[in-house]
Amino acid sequence: MKKSFLKISSLLFLFVLLISCDKDFNSLDSEVIGDDHFDLEKYEVENLIAYSKATGAVQTNNLPLNALGIYNNPGFGVTKAHFVTQVELASENPSFGFNPVVDSVYLYVPYFRTLKSTEDDGERIYELDSVYGYSESAKFRLNVLENGYYLRDFDPSENLQTAQKYYSNDKNLIDPFKGTELLNNSSNVSQNSEFFFSNKEIQIYKTNGAGLYVDDQGVVLGNQSDLSARVVKERRAPGMWLDLKSSFFQQKILNAASTANLFSNNAFKNYFRGLLFEVEEINAGQGALAMLDFSNAELKILYKAASTEVSVENPTPERTRREFSLKMGYSASSSLRNNSINFLEHTKTQSYQDGLSLSSETTGDDKLFLKGGDGSIAFIDLFDANELQALRNNVATQNWLVNDARLTFYVDKTAMTNVPKTSEPERIYIYDATNNSVLVDYTFDGSSSANPKNSKVVFGGMIEREATDPKKGIKYTIRLTEHIKRILKADSNGEYQDNIKIGLSVTESINLAASGNLKTPFSTNGVQITKVPLSSILNPLGTVLHGPLSTATFTDENGNVIPMKLKLNIYFTKPNN
Repeated sequence: MKKSFLKISSLLFLFVLLISCDKDFNSLDSEVIGDDHFDLEKYEVENLIAYSKATGAVQTNNLPLNALGIYNNPGFGVTKAHFVTQVELASENPSFGFNPVVDSVYLYVPYFRTLKSTEDDGERIYELDSVYGYSESAKFRLNVLENGYYLRDFDPSENLQTAQKYYSNDKNLIDPFKGTELLNNSSNVSQNSEFFFSNKEIQIYKTNGAGLYVDDQGVVLGNQSDLSARVVKERRAPGMWLDLKSSFFQQKILNAASTANLFSNNAFKNYFRGLLFEVEEINAGQGALAMLDFSNAELKILYKAASTEVSVENPTPERTRREFSLKMGYSASSSLRNNSINFLEHTKTQSYQDGLSLSSETTGDDKLFLKGGDGSIAFIDLFDANELQALRNNVATQNWLVNDARLTFYVDKTAMTNVPKTSEPERIYIYDATNNSVLVDYTFDGSSSANPKNSKVVFGGMIEREATDPKKGIKYTIRLTEHIKRILKADSNGEYQDNIKIGLSVTESINLAASGNLKTPFSTNGVQITKVPLSSILNPLGTVLHGPLSTATFTDENGNVIPMKLKLNIYFTKPNN
């Protein structure tokens, strides 16, 4: 057992507690607070075991966010993310007027972004969020195709009693039924064969009824290619803007107005089974990947139609410009229920593959590999039976009280050398892997932030970075004080909380506590693993951490040699006898 003793006054101790976030997790009993002196003891758990496991395919239907693109992570490999979604009518059984003819069709999906400044001419400058590998030279091929596979609500193998599950490797279900007609067929190659994520605002220019650009007086511009002469009618935040094939939507939607296919969305979703967004590399490993909320997509058909039929009395009825909206994506917080699936293709680096295959459940590992999506998570066994019993005895017979407990994970900088700062996970997350639930410390932490990703700061897990460039990650620290208290101290019935297996993953959002299913559940040291955190599935990033068997060290500013292996430190208070 490794210990360090500090003799401090109770007044000083309470002052430290009051000025720190740790005050929310103070566990001192009243009789100790009333004593004049006590010992504060740091105990480092000796028999910690931690190891990595590949998740295999994960459930990826109806996610709140979906990945699209190609991302090359030097430490973990190349991920290709495709997406398929149902589409629904904004209004069922629509009437398009007489002789409707499509002018244009567009799809706009806004990116997550932050407005940084506004130029004198009104142009807004943005910084993109949740775009990985971002560069305007990070181009890939984007194909939008008709989906011909019906995405079910319920599972027929379960007698339609349970919701249908689809997984990250289920693209083989879709491929035999996908269309061959390219729907994003614009002459602008940045919308298809050389697609890239841009941080530029989208400017929509003023046109006449025939689609020609005009000046502010409505006069058609002589040079239609002169951008400086165009008049900005509308500014949109950066997003994926695709001009879609008009003839397809003319035939599929407007020409079907008189049929039963548009009578209801149930009928429509069987008739038009949605859109497939498929990505391809232009150059090996090149591209970028964005997390998108397709439930915020704007899919509009712009067309012209007359209000009356052609007749002898009115052979040329006036045709007016109209629009019709389609909706896509899935949102649990609204009525939008278009089934969707995110498909992930991951080609692992050799070092990542080796790290997973050499992982040991028995002894633990020197490196822990965390990777979101269909990647990998880690498991931690906090105590062996002997150490656990010894600690419980000290708590019961010596009146030791748990004041604080935290896990410290150092980043393996050697393994992460070629991984840029922007590709390091900002946060990691621990949970009860035995029961697939959150820890009590997670529940107890009510701290919030203007940025939801920074909530639960007491629970922790946020990356600590270097003070100077390149500001790479140093370590992550997570508090599990209340969990340790319940393991080491019996309740009023003399019962202890089980020493459950701890799960460790990357996280996209700390507020998201839901789980997704594994396609192939597995057992580890007698614990059946059937799910992983949904926040891990939504995060494409990865990190390598020092495990309990790591022998790496660093020297701090005081010349002390600090081991970088995974540590669980428990801080006890011991009443002076």
